[in-house]
Amino acid sequence: MPTKITNAALIAAGKELLAQAQQTTIPYVANGMDLNGMDCQGLAEYLLIRCGIPKAECNLAGSNAHWRKCVWTGTPEECKATFGCVPGGAFVFIWEETGAPAKYDGDGLGNAEHMGVYLGDCVIHASSSRGMVAESKFTGKTIPNGGWNRVGLSCWVDYGLSECQEEAISEAISESKIPTNDSTDPPVNTSSVDVSQFFTIKQGCKGGAVRRLQTWLADLGFTLTVDHDFGPTTEAMVKVFQRDHGLAMDGVVGQKTWAALAAARKSVCEGAKG
Repeated sequence: MPTKITNAALIAAGKELLAQAQQTTIPYVANGMDLNGMDCQGLAEYLLIRCGIPKAECNLAGSNAHWRKCVWTGTPEECKATFGCVPGGAFVFIWEETGAPAKYDGDGLGNAEHMGVYLGDCVIHASSSRGMVAESKFTGKTIPNGGWNRVGLSCWVDYGLSECQEEAISEAISESKIPTNDSTDPPVNTSSVDVSQFFTIKQGCKGGAVRRLQTWLADLGFTLTVDHDFGPTTEAMVKVFQRDHGLAMDGVVGQKTWAALAAARKSVCEGAKG
């Protein structure tokens, strides 16, 4: 398990660093991670280390490595929909679909070319274009055309989330363990789908697991909107599926329902190929 710090500690360290940068220029230095100079990755790591994360844990190979280390990633709007806000201490990224270093070819996670740390009212980052550690505006909304457009919750930071919000992160971790054809779903041409680590979901849940459920139901011919929100319509369709497959019609998607969904979806997709 990674060492954990509070987001309050990370925000405090970020504000302290920003105050220093406003008094004395801290230059942008590629691969730097101290007050003599730092790059965007180095700034994030400098703050983590200041708060007590061992350097050996958080000394990663660039912003793309940090992007891939996050336990949850998405747009600012998705973050607000899942957690109610963009929490202070979140990492923010300028992300593009293409252009990642060659070692990440084929992983489908895109190119996180720049990163900063959200302090609740602004972002602190080491800007190569400005040549120094600087403050940047961010109000929890996607900034188009080369601005902050993705949020990542760091594995080293306790964001003080509720139990349901922590479940959303756990679900994201669970999903990340399954090989994907794209960013949303496991492939269907495998001999089986391991649902042992799928979390139980029911009406009122939101997030990645609900997206997967709704996508699978759509693959099976159900007509519904994939909106990441387990509402009454989704529950009704789950009950129909459960009825048709001899399962308890409780509308709760647990291990038995997940397994039946995976088998049914695999059968439909293989039939379409034949």
